[in-house]
Amino acid sequence: METTETKELKTAFFATFSQGLFATLIFSTFMVNTPILFELIEMTKTEFSIGFVFFGIFNVITNQLTTRFLLPKIGSTNCLIIARLMYSFIPFYIFYFSNYNIFILVSIFWGVSIGIQAPNIFTQVAIIEERTKKILNPIFKSSFNFGFLSGAAISSICLGFDIDPIYTTFFIGLFVFISSLSMYFFGLEKKYDVVNNNPRFAVPNFNIILFASINMFIIAFMGIIVQWSPLWLVTDLSAPIYLVGSIVIFFNAGEIIGNIFASRLIKKFNELIVGPCFAMVGSIILFLSIITQNITIIFLSITIFGFLISNVMPIVFRQAVLHSNNPIPITISHISSIAFVGAIFGPAVVGISAETFGLTFNMYVLGAIMFLISLLMYLIMFKSKKKIDNKIQTSQNF
Repeated sequence: METTETKELKTAFFATFSQGLFATLIFSTFMVNTPILFELIEMTKTEFSIGFVFFGIFNVITNQLTTRFLLPKIGSTNCLIIARLMYSFIPFYIFYFSNYNIFILVSIFWGVSIGIQAPNIFTQVAIIEERTKKILNPIFKSSFNFGFLSGAAISSICLGFDIDPIYTTFFIGLFVFISSLSMYFFGLEKKYDVVNNNPRFAVPNFNIILFASINMFIIAFMGIIVQWSPLWLVTDLSAPIYLVGSIVIFFNAGEIIGNIFASRLIKKFNELIVGPCFAMVGSIILFLSIITQNITIIFLSITIFGFLISNVMPIVFRQAVLHSNNPIPITISHISSIAFVGAIFGPAVVGISAETFGLTFNMYVLGAIMFLISLLMYLIMFKSKKKIDNKIQTSQNF
């Protein structure tokens, strides 16, 4: 029989899940419509990337300030409500004004809103996971994928019917804005928040920096796929406009499947196999598919790639909490702040290099770097596992 606390935590998890879904729904809706935005504003790939540099910088700054000052004062759920209200209509503003200066200004505002959301959303999942003793990070991670997939599907359909992005972004924004009521009624209660009486900045240890760096590259790759794959399909692979969101859809479909079966996969194998080893195989498959320049093969491979790398981020968060001596909110803040640096340099670097080398070259690089990062993650986790095994062996000898 479920206790009152168990019921509250279960309901709160679904509310937190919805927060991740709606954030990426908004982002995906915007990104799939970017080929239209390029025509409206007449900007270069580099100019487009500058907006995301500002997004990333203000994201990281707000992330740190939120954890130390806003979260302790108003609670994690109220922070999430504020964030959702802030970013709901951002894509609509960009398309409505169709002005580059507005795009930069709104990108900064967007970075602030996600900076408020990121540490709170991952903190809530860590708290619920710790209290329920269940593996929830992979399931929660799928909320991002459902959001990306839904945004890409809706936007692609609307583009296929020649519906103006102004209408698409307005109605989706209105829905997300109203949905913030669900967090007010069903979000995690403040009594479950971890109290942080020492809001000073704490330097993360070396292991936390390493884990955060891995997540930084994962977020960079996700940003590259969502931000640049629609343009890549149209310009380099000559795909029709109604297929513009296909890579985003197939990639996130693969990730959703991987996240849903994460708990079973981890129990059957272990986190070392399901995380870095799967990711290395996925990177090879992606790289080889790009060589073919065949859209069908690329769609199939990107689905497999999504499945195989789907649990890297959740495993990194779980490992980081286990290896940290700081409270959960501080640990999560370190991980998410460093990780979201990927939102600064990843898409931006692609935008700059695409001007010279093209988007296809950058997709090759994505697969190669993903393999190297997965290898690094494997070495870190293998070394950590070996230390734990040695400690257990030593204690058994005594």
